[in-house]
Amino acid sequence: MQATTFRKVALGMAVLLMFSVAGAQQWQFVGTRAMGMGGAGVATAFGPDAQYWNPAGLAQEEDTNETGLLINAGVSFEATKNVLEGVRDLTDMSDQYKALENAISGNQIANAENISTLFKGLNDISKMLGKDTGALVNADGGVVFKFKNFAVSGRALGTGAITPVVDTKNIRFNTGSGLVLGDTSSPGSASNQSAAVALAASLDVNGVFTALNSLFNNAYADSTALANAIVNAAVAQGASEAQILDMLGVATSNMGGAAEIINMAASAEGSYKDNETLVMADAATFGEMSLGYGQQVIPGLKVGGNFKVISGYTAQSGVMVLTENEDIKDILDKAYDNKKNSTNIGIDLGVMGNLSQLLDKELFWNPQVGLTARNLNSPKFDRPDAPADINAAIARNWRTDKYELKPQVRLGAAVNPFKWMTAAADIDVTENDTMIDSIKSRQLALGLEFNVVNGQRFNMPIRVGYNKNLAESSVSPFYTAGIGFNMMHFYIELAGAISTKTTKIDDTSVPNSAAASLTLGFLF
Repeated sequence: MQATTFRKVALGMAVLLMFSVAGAQQWQFVGTRAMGMGGAGVATAFGPDAQYWNPAGLAQEEDTNETGLLINAGVSFEATKNVLEGVRDLTDMSDQYKALENAISGNQIANAENISTLFKGLNDISKMLGKDTGALVNADGGVVFKFKNFAVSGRALGTGAITPVVDTKNIRFNTGSGLVLGDTSSPGSASNQSAAVALAASLDVNGVFTALNSLFNNAYADSTALANAIVNAAVAQGASEAQILDMLGVATSNMGGAAEIINMAASAEGSYKDNETLVMADAATFGEMSLGYGQQVIPGLKVGGNFKVISGYTAQSGVMVLTENEDIKDILDKAYDNKKNSTNIGIDLGVMGNLSQLLDKELFWNPQVGLTARNLNSPKFDRPDAPADINAAIARNWRTDKYELKPQVRLGAAVNPFKWMTAAADIDVTENDTMIDSIKSRQLALGLEFNVVNGQRFNMPIRVGYNKNLAESSVSPFYTAGIGFNMMHFYIELAGAISTKTTKIDDTSVPNSAAASLTLGFLF
């Protein structure tokens, strides 16, 4: 076949890959080299790693190892806003919320703990507001064996999501009999009077009096009357001055966050005791048995593909966070009590070009380009049925559609300013789906690799990178780094990623995004 025909075939394949999809799954980082370079691997893939990043890179060249075995494992985590802190706090205070629920249901006088729970609960619920709120966990592990232009692998790709569903309708406190507050006169002691004055000021500063008053059926003339009633109710239930001050501290510190929920009073319909705020957990694990092949069609142009048999386990659950004391791990574990297995096939294709070789001309920095499409045939998998005994609110949010591995299309480029240095960049061609419907993913990945030691018997690459989700401003960028130790035919590599923004889990600040990967290999 003539060279011009090969170029037409390659161009046609590239156009097909680029325009064959309208959406895709989030691209996972597999392997330490690409992770260390920010997730840029489409134009630099070679060896066993190429089967995932770009099967065209399986095509054998004279200066690459013909045969190799690679074992890798990795995990990544990503959260938006303060959703994890909100879920943790709400589940931790489930006992206090039940006491508040009983007080509202039984027409009881509010005590100090009820008032603290009221404001803290609303503040924590507000942390889960917003379409682009949730948490994602990805994990991978696999073994790849490459022999010349072929690769055979067994790999597991897992993903899980926590998606909050916030109830802003059931937030009234005096629906029916409701929660009873005290009289509106000034509290008896000087300390309690000061507490009431400070609470009234907080209501005014945060602009919540009118909305909060409506949730109490507009029973109070002004913020002073409402604050006096709250303090007097706690006193009537036996609260000490110290407990009143504690209540004041909780109420005022949570007032700003609670304001967003309180100011939705106009649309409030039901009682806070019936609030149905929940989180849904959606998870899936896909075991892939893959056969890959790459071929150089003309100097500088490679094509490749994978055929995969995929066994998919999908899982799902829901937790009523105001009444169930479950942590994040428990919520995801609970999902796997409701799982379903089905099998399908997947097809990947890739193209890689060395522009200097294609043009038969030595170009500056030896530029390379690549294009990869995974799961072009959109394999689908069954979801588990909802258990018969679950909460009605969870049942309404249960996913019944097929779980679809939509095509992933990624474009990459790389240059070599020096023999010991590689610079690479990847970008998702499409705006991709994630397991959280309202959060999209379109990654821009930038990376550098430096072979600081590059001998015949020992090689030590150091990598750094940057990754930004261009589709979501609420998702913070993260920075990556990696290092490898390649001795004779054996090598071990490590990579990690971390964001600069943090969230809180169990009162400990942790990065909003983090990842880690380990690779062990033997090439000969």
